[in-house]
Amino acid sequence: MKRLVVMVIGVVISLQLVAQELPRRISLGFRPIPVDEARAQEVGLKKAEGIWVGNLSPDGTMAAIGTKQGDVVLKLNGTDVNTVPQLLAARNEIRAWDPVKVQVWREGEKMILEGKALPLPMEESAHSSVIYGQFAYKGGLIRTIINKPHKPGVHPTIFFIPGYTCSSVDNLNGIHPYRKLVDSLVSLGYAVFRIEKPGIGDNLNTGDCQQLGFDNELEAYVQAYPQMEKYDFIDKNNIFLWGHSMGGIYAPIIASKTQPKGVAIYGIIHDTWTEYLLRMVRYQNPRLGSSDYVQTDKDVRKLFALLYEHYHLGKSSKELYQNPDYQQILERDFAFDGEDQILYRHEDFWREIYKYNLSEAWASFEGYVLSINGEADLEVVNNFSQKEIIHIVNHYHPGKGTFVYMPKTDHSMIKVGTLEEGARLRSQPAYREYLQNHFNYDIVTETHEWIQGILRSGI
Repeated sequence: MKRLVVMVIGVVISLQLVAQELPRRISLGFRPIPVDEARAQEVGLKKAEGIWVGNLSPDGTMAAIGTKQGDVVLKLNGTDVNTVPQLLAARNEIRAWDPVKVQVWREGEKMILEGKALPLPMEESAHSSVIYGQFAYKGGLIRTIINKPHKPGVHPTIFFIPGYTCSSVDNLNGIHPYRKLVDSLVSLGYAVFRIEKPGIGDNLNTGDCQQLGFDNELEAYVQAYPQMEKYDFIDKNNIFLWGHSMGGIYAPIIASKTQPKGVAIYGIIHDTWTEYLLRMVRYQNPRLGSSDYVQTDKDVRKLFALLYEHYHLGKSSKELYQNPDYQQILERDFAFDGEDQILYRHEDFWREIYKYNLSEAWASFEGYVLSINGEADLEVVNNFSQKEIIHIVNHYHPGKGTFVYMPKTDHSMIKVGTLEEGARLRSQPAYREYLQNHFNYDIVTETHEWIQGILRSGI
């Protein structure tokens, strides 16, 4: 979990049942690259502005309206776009088949391109029907996605909860670890349920994800839970949560309120949020090359004071940034944007996490728990937290907690070797290509065997 690193096929057959009330989001279809001074000079702009069009897809909206590779997008439907967040915010206001008007810079002059927005393709699966739904949430609509195995009958169901970033879980690229996880579980006969976070994907009138807090997202997951029970193929007595990273922090809180049959977690903590952040700076920075061990010790002491002022005295991150002792830590380790964004979420998101007693949540959940820890998981550093969760579960509910150690596996569920080898690999451009072929399917196997053991017990 960070800058600091914080807790992030075959023949296709699909049946898609689409809720018409929730219009599809659009596909721009290019790689957005902000224009810097060098590129501005290269393309003949007087100043650095706009978004350079890279890797243009022939199937996206931009290609359909006549955009060319190397154009610079200056405005999207009248909105200036000089950063990727600005571009994405403007895109999120547009739905499939809406009119699109784009101002681009091409070969020394501005021009206007117009047309209709093309929808993002719907997800397809070789192993399941992909069913799109929705539910009302705080005056808006949230998208649900469920993979129904082709085999008839009722199916044990997994509610998948992802990490903390403001990213979609819909129609993920085939190389994405989440896509591999979901497809693998579905192929074993499980229905898999997901929702888009408030402010993401097809969702309407649910706010801006990067400005929303932990509590808002938590409430969305809790309200989503009964949506599964609307489907006749769901085994309502055998629902399991599967939380990755921040999803594993949401999981016990959701489980304490909904009491599913079980909870599986990977790559998570149970410390208070301040404990975790201190530990991350101490152990990650030397391994990532951000600072040496001596300087890291000094940074941890500064961070301790910073966190006290932020969480206990209520000072904003913007106010704390005025302290020279805190500036480097906020910029280097927490991606502070100068206003209210810490690690790409609003500062209140992290403050709200801090108030939860995760030990209490685990103690309040009466079902089974599987805690999987990767040897090379730099985000959690060691297996103390994930073992401690099982100690807590078994203390309050003897025999219901299981710990599994996953050798050579990093936070993204990729086989990388040791912790140090993984830290080196992730800093290389080749990591993205590497992860395509090194997903650790043993995680799926352990999940499957754990669930089947519970089902066989008949409890």
